[in-house]
Amino acid sequence: MLKVLMCGSEVAPIIKLGGLGDVLGSLPKALEKLGVDVDVVVPFVPSAKIEGLKVYKSLVMEVPYGGENHTINVYVTKLPGSFVDVYLLKNDTFFYGAGKSAFLNTPAETKVFSFFSRCVVELIKTHFNTYDVIHCNDWHTGLISHILQDELGLERPATIMTVHNLSYQGVGDTHILTEVGLDAASHGALEWDISDGDVNFLMQGIASADFISTVSPSYARELLAQEDVSKISQVLTSRHDRFMGILNGLDYSAYPRTYDGSTYQSAKAGAKSALLPELGLTPDAAPVFSAITRLDPNQKGLDLLLEVIPTIVARGGKFILLGSGSTEWEANFKAAAAQFGTEHVAINTTFDTQLAERIYSASDYFLVPSRFEPCGLTQMIAMWYGAVPVVHAVGGLRDTVKEGKTGFLFEDHSSEAFTKALAKCFATYASPLHSDMIKECLKADFSFDKSAKAYKELYEKAVQIRQDAFAY
Repeated sequence: MLKVLMCGSEVAPIIKLGGLGDVLGSLPKALEKLGVDVDVVVPFVPSAKIEGLKVYKSLVMEVPYGGENHTINVYVTKLPGSFVDVYLLKNDTFFYGAGKSAFLNTPAETKVFSFFSRCVVELIKTHFNTYDVIHCNDWHTGLISHILQDELGLERPATIMTVHNLSYQGVGDTHILTEVGLDAASHGALEWDISDGDVNFLMQGIASADFISTVSPSYARELLAQEDVSKISQVLTSRHDRFMGILNGLDYSAYPRTYDGSTYQSAKAGAKSALLPELGLTPDAAPVFSAITRLDPNQKGLDLLLEVIPTIVARGGKFILLGSGSTEWEANFKAAAAQFGTEHVAINTTFDTQLAERIYSASDYFLVPSRFEPCGLTQMIAMWYGAVPVVHAVGGLRDTVKEGKTGFLFEDHSSEAFTKALAKCFATYASPLHSDMIKECLKADFSFDKSAKAYKELYEKAVQIRQDAFAY
Protein backbone atom coordinates (compact mmCIF):
# COMPACT_ATOMS: atom_id res chain seq x y z
CA MET A 1 0.00 0.00 0.00
CA LEU A 2 1.29 3.44 -0.95
CA LYS A 3 1.83 5.74 2.03
CA VAL A 4 1.63 9.45 1.16
CA LEU A 5 2.13 12.63 3.17
CA MET A 6 0.31 15.61 1.65
CA CYS A 7 1.77 18.97 2.74
CA GLY A 8 0.23 22.41 2.43
CA SER A 9 -0.78 25.64 4.11
CA GLU A 10 -4.48 24.75 4.45
CA VAL A 11 -6.93 21.86 4.47
CA ALA A 12 -10.69 22.37 4.33
CA PRO A 13 -12.81 22.44 6.37
CA ILE A 14 -10.25 22.84 9.18
CA ILE A 15 -8.27 25.65 7.54
CA LYS A 16 -9.98 27.22 4.52
CA LEU A 17 -8.33 30.20 2.85
CA GLY A 18 -8.65 29.45 -0.86
CA GLY A 19 -8.99 26.71 -3.47
CA LEU A 20 -5.89 24.91 -2.18
CA GLY A 21 -7.75 24.08 1.02
CA ASP A 22 -10.56 22.47 -0.97
CA VAL A 23 -8.10 20.25 -2.82
CA LEU A 24 -6.28 19.09 0.32
CA GLY A 25 -9.63 18.46 1.96
CA SER A 26 -10.98 16.38 -0.94
CA LEU A 27 -8.17 14.60 -2.80
CA PRO A 28 -6.98 12.55 0.23
CA LYS A 29 -10.48 11.12 0.69
CA ALA A 30 -10.64 10.08 -2.97
CA LEU A 31 -7.18 8.52 -2.71
CA GLU A 32 -8.27 6.66 0.41
CA LYS A 33 -11.01 4.96 -1.65
CA LEU A 34 -8.27 3.67 -3.97
CA GLY A 35 -6.38 2.08 -1.10
CA VAL A 36 -3.76 4.82 -0.72
CA ASP A 37 -2.79 5.56 2.90
CA VAL A 38 -2.76 9.38 3.03
CA ASP A 39 -1.82 11.74 5.85
CA VAL A 40 -2.05 15.53 5.65
CA VAL A 41 0.19 18.02 7.47
CA VAL A 42 -0.53 21.74 7.92
CA PRO A 43 0.47 24.42 10.43
CA PHE A 44 -1.87 24.68 13.43
CA VAL A 45 -2.98 28.30 12.93
CA PRO A 46 -5.29 30.23 15.29
CA SER A 47 -8.07 30.29 12.68
CA ALA A 48 -8.22 26.47 12.49
CA LYS A 49 -11.80 25.24 13.01
CA ILE A 50 -11.60 22.19 15.25
CA GLU A 51 -15.02 22.39 16.92
CA GLY A 52 -16.63 18.95 16.90
CA LEU A 53 -13.38 17.21 15.94
CA LYS A 54 -11.44 14.82 18.17
CA VAL A 55 -7.99 16.38 18.42
CA TYR A 56 -5.23 14.88 20.50
CA LYS A 57 -1.59 15.65 21.13
CA SER A 58 0.50 13.01 19.41
CA LEU A 59 4.10 13.99 20.11
CA VAL A 60 6.54 16.80 20.78
CA MET A 61 9.37 17.53 18.33
CA GLU A 62 12.43 19.71 18.61
CA VAL A 63 13.04 21.40 15.27
CA PRO A 64 16.36 23.11 14.45
CA TYR A 65 15.97 26.51 12.81
CA GLY A 66 18.07 29.67 12.94
CA GLY A 67 20.69 28.07 15.17
CA GLU A 68 18.16 27.15 17.84
CA ASN A 69 15.83 24.27 18.65
CA HIS A 70 12.13 25.12 18.59
CA THR A 71 9.43 23.03 20.25
CA ILE A 72 6.63 21.77 18.01
CA ASN A 73 3.54 20.21 19.55
CA VAL A 74 2.08 17.79 17.02
CA TYR A 75 -1.70 17.38 17.20
CA VAL A 76 -3.69 14.84 15.21
CA THR A 77 -7.30 14.70 14.07
CA LYS A 78 -9.23 13.04 11.26
CA LEU A 79 -10.27 14.75 8.05
CA PRO A 80 -14.08 14.86 8.43
CA GLY A 81 -15.80 12.02 6.63
CA SER A 82 -12.68 9.89 6.36
CA PHE A 83 -9.94 7.98 8.16
CA VAL A 84 -7.29 10.40 6.86
CA ASP A 85 -4.99 11.65 9.63
CA VAL A 86 -4.37 15.39 9.71
CA TYR A 87 -1.24 16.51 11.55
CA LEU A 88 -1.46 20.04 12.97
CA LEU A 89 1.95 21.49 13.83
CA LYS A 90 1.71 24.00 16.66
CA ASN A 91 4.31 26.66 17.45
CA ASP A 92 2.99 30.06 18.49
CA THR A 93 6.24 31.88 17.70
CA PHE A 94 6.05 31.08 13.99
CA PHE A 95 2.45 30.11 13.24
CA TYR A 96 0.44 32.49 15.43
CA GLY A 97 0.13 35.13 12.68
CA ALA A 98 -0.43 32.66 9.84
CA GLY A 99 -3.74 31.53 8.38
CA LYS A 100 -5.23 34.99 7.86
CA SER A 101 -4.86 35.15 4.08
CA ALA A 102 -4.11 32.68 1.31
CA PHE A 103 -2.11 35.14 -0.78
CA LEU A 104 0.07 37.37 1.40
CA ASN A 105 3.14 36.14 -0.49
CA THR A 106 5.39 38.37 1.67
CA PRO A 107 9.00 37.96 2.88
CA ALA A 108 7.71 37.48 6.44
CA GLU A 109 5.46 34.67 5.24
CA THR A 110 8.33 32.95 3.44
CA LYS A 111 10.16 32.73 6.77
CA VAL A 112 7.10 31.12 8.36
CA PHE A 113 6.85 28.49 5.65
CA SER A 114 10.58 27.80 5.48
CA PHE A 115 10.19 26.86 9.13
CA PHE A 116 7.11 24.79 8.28
CA SER A 117 9.13 22.92 5.63
CA ARG A 118 11.80 22.15 8.23
CA CYS A 119 9.09 20.89 10.60
CA VAL A 120 7.62 18.60 7.93
CA VAL A 121 11.01 16.96 7.37
CA GLU A 122 11.41 16.40 11.11
CA LEU A 123 7.94 14.81 11.19
CA ILE A 124 8.96 12.47 8.36
CA LYS A 125 12.09 11.50 10.27
CA THR A 126 10.12 11.04 13.49
CA HIS A 127 7.86 8.63 11.59
CA PHE A 128 11.00 6.67 10.66
CA ASN A 129 10.88 7.74 7.01
CA THR A 130 7.98 5.40 6.30
CA TYR A 131 6.32 7.53 3.61
CA ASP A 132 6.66 6.48 -0.02
CA VAL A 133 5.69 9.89 -1.40
CA ILE A 134 5.72 13.45 -0.07
CA HIS A 135 3.16 15.47 -2.04
CA CYS A 136 4.06 19.16 -1.76
CA ASN A 137 1.57 21.88 -2.70
CA ASP A 138 2.47 25.39 -3.83
CA TRP A 139 5.37 27.57 -2.75
CA HIS A 140 4.73 27.08 0.97
CA THR A 141 6.34 23.63 0.66
CA GLY A 142 9.00 24.49 -1.93
CA LEU A 143 12.06 23.75 0.22
CA ILE A 144 10.98 20.31 1.43
CA SER A 145 12.64 18.25 -1.32
CA HIS A 146 15.97 20.03 -0.82
CA ILE A 147 15.90 19.50 2.95
CA LEU A 148 14.91 15.84 2.51
CA GLN A 149 17.82 15.35 0.13
CA ASP A 150 20.24 16.80 2.69
CA GLU A 151 18.78 14.84 5.59
CA LEU A 152 18.07 11.45 4.00
CA GLY A 153 19.96 11.35 0.69
CA LEU A 154 19.05 8.48 -1.62
CA GLU A 155 16.79 7.02 1.05
CA ARG A 156 14.45 10.01 0.92
CA PRO A 157 10.84 9.46 -0.21
CA ALA A 158 9.72 10.40 -3.70
CA THR A 159 8.44 13.97 -3.99
CA ILE A 160 5.70 15.59 -6.05
CA MET A 161 5.26 19.35 -6.35
CA THR A 162 1.80 20.55 -7.42
CA VAL A 163 1.62 24.12 -8.75
CA HIS A 164 -1.86 25.45 -8.01
CA ASN A 165 -1.14 28.96 -9.30
CA LEU A 166 2.20 30.02 -10.77
CA SER A 167 1.46 33.67 -9.94
CA TYR A 168 2.22 33.06 -6.26
CA GLN A 169 5.83 32.00 -5.94
CA GLY A 170 7.00 32.88 -2.43
CA VAL A 171 10.09 35.04 -2.91
CA GLY A 172 12.19 35.51 0.23
CA ASP A 173 15.52 36.77 1.47
CA THR A 174 18.52 34.48 0.92
CA HIS A 175 19.34 34.43 4.65
CA ILE A 176 16.35 32.09 5.05
CA LEU A 177 18.48 29.32 3.57
CA THR A 178 20.95 29.64 6.43
CA GLU A 179 18.10 29.70 8.94
CA VAL A 180 16.61 26.49 7.55
CA GLY A 181 20.02 24.81 7.28
CA LEU A 182 20.43 24.62 3.49
CA ASP A 183 23.80 25.16 1.81
CA ALA A 184 23.17 26.71 -1.59
CA ALA A 185 26.53 25.42 -2.85
CA SER A 186 25.22 21.85 -2.45
CA HIS A 187 22.17 22.52 -4.65
CA GLY A 188 22.80 23.88 -8.14
CA ALA A 189 19.30 25.28 -8.54
CA LEU A 190 19.58 27.16 -5.25
CA GLU A 191 22.97 28.63 -6.09
CA TRP A 192 21.68 29.82 -9.48
CA ASP A 193 18.49 31.20 -7.93
CA ILE A 194 20.13 33.34 -5.24
CA SER A 195 22.53 35.00 -7.69
CA ASP A 196 19.97 37.80 -8.07
CA GLY A 197 19.66 38.38 -4.32
CA ASP A 198 16.56 36.39 -3.36
CA VAL A 199 15.22 32.85 -3.28
CA ASN A 200 12.09 31.67 -5.09
CA PHE A 201 10.37 28.92 -3.10
CA LEU A 202 8.10 27.67 -5.88
CA MET A 203 10.96 27.51 -8.37
CA GLN A 204 12.96 25.44 -5.90
CA GLY A 205 10.04 23.06 -5.47
CA ILE A 206 9.79 22.67 -9.25
CA ALA A 207 13.54 22.18 -9.62
CA SER A 208 13.92 19.59 -6.83
CA ALA A 209 10.79 17.41 -6.97
CA ASP A 210 10.78 14.07 -8.78
CA PHE A 211 7.62 15.12 -10.65
CA ILE A 212 5.66 18.35 -11.03
CA SER A 213 1.94 18.58 -11.62
CA THR A 214 -0.51 21.39 -12.06
CA VAL A 215 -4.26 21.52 -11.75
CA SER A 216 -5.53 21.16 -15.32
CA PRO A 217 -4.16 19.89 -18.63
CA SER A 218 -4.79 23.21 -20.41
CA TYR A 219 -2.99 25.22 -17.72
CA ALA A 220 0.00 22.88 -18.04
CA ARG A 221 0.11 23.52 -21.80
CA GLU A 222 -0.27 27.27 -21.28
CA LEU A 223 2.63 27.39 -18.81
CA LEU A 224 4.93 25.56 -21.21
CA ALA A 225 3.84 27.66 -24.19
CA GLN A 226 4.21 31.11 -22.64
CA GLU A 227 6.99 33.33 -23.97
CA ASP A 228 8.60 34.08 -20.63
CA VAL A 229 12.34 34.32 -19.99
CA SER A 230 12.03 34.32 -16.19
CA LYS A 231 14.08 31.81 -14.25
CA ILE A 232 11.04 29.87 -13.08
CA SER A 233 9.77 29.44 -16.64
CA GLN A 234 13.19 28.24 -17.73
CA VAL A 235 13.22 25.65 -14.95
CA LEU A 236 9.68 24.49 -15.72
CA THR A 237 10.41 24.18 -19.43
CA SER A 238 13.60 22.25 -18.73
CA ARG A 239 11.53 19.74 -16.76
CA HIS A 240 8.69 19.39 -19.26
CA ASP A 241 9.14 15.61 -19.34
CA ARG A 242 8.39 15.49 -15.62
CA PHE A 243 5.44 17.90 -15.77
CA MET A 244 1.74 17.11 -16.27
CA GLY A 245 -1.70 18.60 -15.69
CA ILE A 246 -4.30 16.75 -13.61
CA LEU A 247 -7.71 18.38 -13.37
CA ASN A 248 -8.89 19.26 -9.88
CA GLY A 249 -12.25 17.99 -8.73
CA LEU A 250 -14.99 18.57 -6.19
CA ASP A 251 -16.03 16.84 -3.01
CA TYR A 252 -19.76 16.94 -3.72
CA SER A 253 -20.60 16.06 -0.11
CA ALA A 254 -19.61 19.65 0.75
CA TYR A 255 -22.30 21.06 -1.56
CA PRO A 256 -25.82 19.98 -0.56
CA ARG A 257 -28.35 19.87 -3.39
CA THR A 258 -31.97 18.76 -3.22
CA TYR A 259 -32.86 18.66 -6.93
CA ASP A 260 -31.85 16.96 -10.17
CA GLY A 261 -32.65 17.22 -13.88
CA SER A 262 -36.31 16.34 -13.35
CA THR A 263 -37.02 18.60 -10.36
CA TYR A 264 -34.73 21.60 -10.84
CA GLN A 265 -37.35 24.01 -12.21
CA SER A 266 -39.42 24.45 -9.06
CA ALA A 267 -36.36 24.24 -6.80
CA LYS A 268 -34.43 26.95 -8.63
CA ALA A 269 -37.54 29.14 -8.97
CA GLY A 270 -38.04 28.86 -5.21
CA ALA A 271 -34.39 29.68 -4.54
CA LYS A 272 -34.66 32.73 -6.78
CA SER A 273 -37.89 34.05 -5.25
CA ALA A 274 -36.45 33.66 -1.74
CA LEU A 275 -33.04 35.23 -2.40
CA LEU A 276 -33.73 38.18 -4.70
CA PRO A 277 -35.86 40.21 -2.25
CA GLU A 278 -33.30 39.62 0.50
CA LEU A 279 -30.63 41.16 -1.71
CA GLY A 280 -32.87 44.07 -2.67
CA LEU A 281 -33.45 42.82 -6.20
CA THR A 282 -36.84 42.91 -7.90
CA PRO A 283 -38.27 39.35 -7.95
CA ASP A 284 -39.39 38.75 -11.52
CA ALA A 285 -38.73 36.45 -14.47
CA ALA A 286 -35.50 38.18 -15.53
CA PRO A 287 -32.39 36.02 -15.99
CA VAL A 288 -30.00 36.15 -13.02
CA PHE A 289 -26.27 36.39 -13.72
CA SER A 290 -23.86 35.90 -10.84
CA ALA A 291 -20.14 35.91 -10.06
CA ILE A 292 -18.58 34.49 -6.91
CA THR A 293 -14.92 35.38 -6.92
CA ARG A 294 -11.87 36.65 -5.13
CA LEU A 295 -11.57 40.33 -6.06
CA ASP A 296 -8.15 39.97 -7.67
CA PRO A 297 -7.88 42.40 -10.60
CA ASN A 298 -4.79 40.68 -12.01
CA GLN A 299 -6.41 37.27 -12.48
CA LYS A 300 -10.17 37.36 -12.20
CA GLY A 301 -11.16 39.64 -15.09
CA LEU A 302 -12.90 42.15 -12.83
CA ASP A 303 -12.62 44.84 -15.51
CA LEU A 304 -14.69 42.71 -17.89
CA LEU A 305 -17.30 42.00 -15.22
CA LEU A 306 -17.67 45.68 -14.51
CA GLU A 307 -17.91 46.52 -18.21
CA VAL A 308 -20.77 44.07 -18.92
CA ILE A 309 -23.02 45.13 -16.03
CA PRO A 310 -24.66 47.90 -18.16
CA THR A 311 -25.41 45.34 -20.90
CA ILE A 312 -26.95 42.88 -18.44
CA VAL A 313 -29.17 45.55 -16.89
CA ALA A 314 -30.12 47.13 -20.24
CA ARG A 315 -31.29 43.76 -21.53
CA GLY A 316 -33.41 43.15 -18.44
CA GLY A 317 -31.09 40.90 -16.45
CA LYS A 318 -30.05 40.90 -12.79
CA PHE A 319 -26.43 40.80 -11.61
CA ILE A 320 -25.20 39.44 -8.25
CA LEU A 321 -21.61 39.61 -7.06
CA LEU A 322 -20.23 37.85 -3.99
CA GLY A 323 -16.57 38.41 -3.26
CA SER A 324 -13.96 40.26 -1.28
CA GLY A 325 -10.37 41.33 -1.83
CA SER A 326 -9.22 44.56 -3.44
CA THR A 327 -10.88 47.48 -1.63
CA GLU A 328 -10.63 49.53 -4.83
CA TRP A 329 -12.65 46.95 -6.74
CA GLU A 330 -15.15 46.52 -3.95
CA ALA A 331 -15.79 50.27 -4.30
CA ASN A 332 -15.97 50.01 -8.11
CA PHE A 333 -18.71 47.38 -7.99
CA LYS A 334 -20.67 49.22 -5.30
CA ALA A 335 -20.55 52.34 -7.46
CA ALA A 336 -21.94 50.32 -10.38
CA ALA A 337 -24.83 49.13 -8.21
CA ALA A 338 -25.61 52.72 -7.27
CA GLN A 339 -25.43 53.81 -10.92
CA PHE A 340 -27.51 51.04 -12.47
CA GLY A 341 -29.93 50.47 -9.61
CA THR A 342 -29.75 48.28 -6.54
CA GLU A 343 -32.99 46.65 -7.71
CA HIS A 344 -30.96 45.25 -10.64
CA VAL A 345 -27.44 44.88 -9.18
CA ALA A 346 -26.54 43.35 -5.79
CA ILE A 347 -22.94 43.62 -4.57
CA ASN A 348 -21.91 41.58 -1.53
CA THR A 349 -18.30 42.18 -0.48
CA THR A 350 -17.92 39.39 2.03
CA PHE A 351 -17.00 35.71 2.31
CA ASP A 352 -20.10 33.67 3.09
CA THR A 353 -20.30 30.01 2.02
CA GLN A 354 -24.01 29.70 2.83
CA LEU A 355 -24.87 32.78 0.80
CA ALA A 356 -22.69 31.41 -2.01
CA GLU A 357 -24.73 28.20 -2.18
CA ARG A 358 -27.97 30.18 -2.27
CA ILE A 359 -26.62 32.37 -5.08
CA TYR A 360 -25.55 29.35 -7.13
CA SER A 361 -29.01 27.81 -6.70
CA ALA A 362 -30.82 31.03 -7.64
CA SER A 363 -28.65 31.84 -10.68
CA ASP A 364 -29.42 31.13 -14.30
CA TYR A 365 -25.90 31.97 -15.50
CA PHE A 366 -22.53 32.09 -13.77
CA LEU A 367 -19.75 34.37 -15.02
CA VAL A 368 -16.01 33.55 -14.91
CA PRO A 369 -14.11 36.00 -17.14
CA SER A 370 -10.70 35.23 -15.59
CA ARG A 371 -7.65 36.41 -17.50
CA PHE A 372 -6.08 33.06 -16.56
CA GLU A 373 -7.48 30.22 -14.44
CA PRO A 374 -5.28 27.26 -13.44
CA CYS A 375 -8.34 25.11 -12.77
CA GLY A 376 -11.22 26.97 -11.19
CA LEU A 377 -13.76 25.33 -8.95
CA THR A 378 -16.59 27.85 -9.07
CA GLN A 379 -17.65 26.90 -12.61
CA MET A 380 -17.90 23.25 -11.48
CA ILE A 381 -19.92 24.23 -8.41
CA ALA A 382 -22.18 26.41 -10.57
CA MET A 383 -22.90 23.47 -12.88
CA TRP A 384 -23.71 21.28 -9.87
CA TYR A 385 -26.39 23.81 -8.89
CA GLY A 386 -27.69 24.22 -12.45
CA ALA A 387 -26.23 27.66 -13.18
CA VAL A 388 -24.87 27.69 -16.74
CA PRO A 389 -21.27 29.02 -16.84
CA VAL A 390 -20.06 31.73 -19.20
CA VAL A 391 -16.26 31.57 -19.14
CA HIS A 392 -13.07 32.77 -20.76
CA ALA A 393 -11.61 29.76 -22.61
CA VAL A 394 -8.40 29.32 -20.61
CA GLY A 395 -6.92 26.74 -18.23
CA GLY A 396 -9.36 24.58 -16.34
CA LEU A 397 -12.30 26.63 -17.63
CA ARG A 398 -11.61 25.31 -21.12
CA ASP A 399 -11.25 21.77 -19.75
CA THR A 400 -14.56 21.75 -17.89
CA VAL A 401 -17.10 23.81 -19.88
CA LYS A 402 -18.41 22.50 -23.23
CA GLU A 403 -19.64 25.15 -25.64
CA GLY A 404 -23.40 24.98 -26.16
CA LYS A 405 -23.67 21.88 -23.94
CA THR A 406 -22.78 22.97 -20.40
CA GLY A 407 -21.97 26.62 -20.98
CA PHE A 408 -20.64 29.35 -23.28
CA LEU A 409 -16.97 30.18 -23.84
CA PHE A 410 -15.28 33.25 -25.30
CA GLU A 411 -11.74 33.17 -26.69
CA ASP A 412 -10.57 36.80 -26.64
CA HIS A 413 -10.22 38.39 -23.23
CA SER A 414 -12.26 41.46 -24.15
CA SER A 415 -15.58 42.98 -23.18
CA GLU A 416 -16.69 42.61 -26.82
CA ALA A 417 -16.14 38.83 -26.80
CA PHE A 418 -17.69 38.53 -23.34
CA THR A 419 -20.74 40.53 -24.46
CA LYS A 420 -21.21 38.23 -27.48
CA ALA A 421 -21.23 35.22 -25.15
CA LEU A 422 -23.78 36.93 -22.93
CA ALA A 423 -25.94 37.57 -26.00
CA LYS A 424 -26.22 33.79 -26.38
CA CYS A 425 -27.57 33.64 -22.82
CA PHE A 426 -30.30 36.18 -23.54
CA ALA A 427 -31.11 34.49 -26.84
CA THR A 428 -31.59 31.06 -25.27
CA TYR A 429 -32.91 31.97 -21.80
CA ALA A 430 -35.96 29.89 -20.80
CA SER A 431 -35.80 28.02 -24.13
CA PRO A 432 -35.60 24.23 -24.64
CA LEU A 433 -31.85 24.65 -25.27
CA HIS A 434 -31.42 26.42 -21.95
CA SER A 435 -33.31 23.61 -20.24
CA ASP A 436 -31.11 21.01 -21.94
CA MET A 437 -27.97 22.86 -20.85
CA ILE A 438 -29.13 23.02 -17.25
CA LYS A 439 -29.79 19.26 -17.28
CA GLU A 440 -26.32 18.61 -18.74
CA CYS A 441 -24.78 20.80 -16.04
CA LEU A 442 -26.64 18.92 -13.31
CA LYS A 443 -25.32 15.60 -14.70
CA ALA A 444 -21.69 16.71 -14.99
CA ASP A 445 -19.34 14.78 -12.73
CA PHE A 446 -16.18 16.51 -11.53
CA SER A 447 -15.62 14.37 -8.46
CA PHE A 448 -12.04 13.74 -7.43
CA ASP A 449 -12.26 10.06 -8.39
CA LYS A 450 -10.64 10.55 -11.83
CA SER A 451 -8.02 12.92 -10.43
CA ALA A 452 -7.19 10.50 -7.63
CA LYS A 453 -6.51 7.69 -10.11
CA ALA A 454 -4.16 9.96 -12.07
CA TYR A 455 -2.35 11.01 -8.89
CA LYS A 456 -2.00 7.40 -7.76
CA GLU A 457 -0.37 6.57 -11.10
CA LEU A 458 1.91 9.58 -10.73
CA TYR A 459 2.90 8.50 -7.21
CA GLU A 460 3.75 5.02 -8.45
CA LYS A 461 5.88 6.47 -11.24
CA ALA A 462 7.75 8.71 -8.80
CA VAL A 463 8.36 5.83 -6.39
CA GLN A 464 9.81 3.77 -9.22
CA ILE A 465 12.18 6.60 -10.09
CA ARG A 466 13.41 6.76 -6.49
CA GLN A 467 13.87 3.01 -6.38
CA ASP A 468 15.86 3.08 -9.61
CA ALA A 469 18.04 5.87 -8.23
CA PHE A 470 18.66 3.95 -5.02
CA ALA A 471 19.51 0.77 -6.94
CA TYR A 472 21.96 2.67 -9.11
